[in-house]
Amino acid sequence: MIDDFLFACAALLAALPAAAHHSVAINFERGEPTEIRGTVKEVHMRNPHSQYVVAVPGKDGTVTEWLVEWSDRNSLVRRGVDLDLIKPGDTIALTLWPSQRLPHVGYFVQAVLADGSIYRDCGFVKYREAVASASEFRCEEGTRATAPRAEP
Repeated sequence: MIDDFLFACAALLAALPAAAHHSVAINFERGEPTEIRGTVKEVHMRNPHSQYVVAVPGKDGTVTEWLVEWSDRNSLVRRGVDLDLIKPGDTIALTLWPSQRLPHVGYFVQAVLADGSIYRDCGFVKYREAVASASEFRCEEGTRATAPRAEP
């Protein structure tokens, strides 16, 4: 009986981190995206979420820091995203889904780099479909983040 109780407690404790993890669909507006333009201050390509910190100048001269969240490093690598393309000091335009709760926080949709090229993630759905069919997939033409072949 005590063993069953301890097992149940361990199972509940193990489930807590998963319950605390948040969803993009729940935390970010998936309708009309927001665009910001600024200078990248920090790049953190890591797990469980990658992040950019971008200094965005306002019309009045004040600078607001935006936190732009993205997928985890492992998923981005598997999907063929070039993690080193955006660096601190780069001036970029970012399209993002704004947070439903926090000001100046958003989820990465795409970036337009200084040379005018578009940098984006093809997305997990296309990646998953390519893996399931053992086929290649690419982002739309003209984008910089492509994957030469999905994992089998």
